[in-house]
Amino acid sequence: MSPATERGHVGAIASISADDVPALHEGARFYSQAACGTNKSSLTSWLAGLLDRNGPVAMRRVESVARDTPCIALCVLGSGAALADLPPAGDEFALAVQRLEQLQQVSFGAVYPLAAATVSALVTVAAASQLGVPLLDADGMGRVFAPVHHTSMHLAGLSPTPLVAQGPTGESVLIDTPAAGRADRLLRATVDSLGGWAALAAYPACAGTLRRATLPGTVSRLINVGRLLRASTGPDRLVDRLAAITGCRRIGRGRIVELEHLRRPTDVTASAHPSSLVMDELAGQRRQLRIELRNEVVAVFADGALVAAAPDVVCLMDDSRGELASLDSLEPGDLLDVLATPAEALWYSPKALAMVGPSSHGIHLDHPRRR
Repeated sequence: MSPATERGHVGAIASISADDVPALHEGARFYSQAACGTNKSSLTSWLAGLLDRNGPVAMRRVESVARDTPCIALCVLGSGAALADLPPAGDEFALAVQRLEQLQQVSFGAVYPLAAATVSALVTVAAASQLGVPLLDADGMGRVFAPVHHTSMHLAGLSPTPLVAQGPTGESVLIDTPAAGRADRLLRATVDSLGGWAALAAYPACAGTLRRATLPGTVSRLINVGRLLRASTGPDRLVDRLAAITGCRRIGRGRIVELEHLRRPTDVTASAHPSSLVMDELAGQRRQLRIELRNEVVAVFADGALVAAAPDVVCLMDDSRGELASLDSLEPGDLLDVLATPAEALWYSPKALAMVGPSSHGIHLDHPRRR
């Protein structure tokens, strides 16, 4: 099946309206399902209402924006649980941009998501609407990574700073350091004091620079994938259609037979405590699949062999419900499809794999794509 057969689910999106919000949310879950299940109804309703009042947000390709246009990346920093406990007032992301504008004495002419995934994809649309600026159809990850310097911009030599973290209680923190890793550590030491989460504005740069530093088309991709996920279809048909537009493959279909909470230590790159699940494959080679979890699925083993690993985007489809399964809702007996989608090509370079590959999660094996 070619992408041309999925008419209506491919191509660039010119604007985002209230009608697009459910698809945007589902696409964001596909590219990071573990972190996007919180506050679905309130967040999507809020964004849809905002777009109803203000009208659609224009979305532009980076190369179509004047080269000297100042742009800024936005994301949610912190835990989903904190975001649920202390919901946003709604202006945190616009305020973060305005704080940085005051600092740099510039007016940002466009915004874009640091990661076109999770709730960050939705709040960036909201900020564009509130600020009256277009949204760039690009991001810095093409999925989601925990550290703020694990981006294509960092690989291209751009600094995330100066940056502003705006907390939900009205306080903000400015960080300006030449070391990207240091900026991430300072942010993580600050976010709890701000309320457990913060609106982050980072990577100030002109559009001309972003043409070579960002990943193009990733916001349109979210909406296209989300539209497909929301279409009524059987699990096999859905996987085939997803494969046509994302390049994903089914590793296997099976039932969960064991859920484990591991007690080995983790580090700052994986904020969730390590855990894993074991599945018995129901057809084909009838392998045992072991899935290693952090904030996301970071590795899949089949009969002990590593078959997929970060930066691959691995998601689980609940066959009984015909929808994505959230990692915090899994139970023994669940019937799941394990899907692996390739990340952007730059993440498989030796330099990038050293930063975001399986070894960064304590799995010291060669990535399957590098063997």
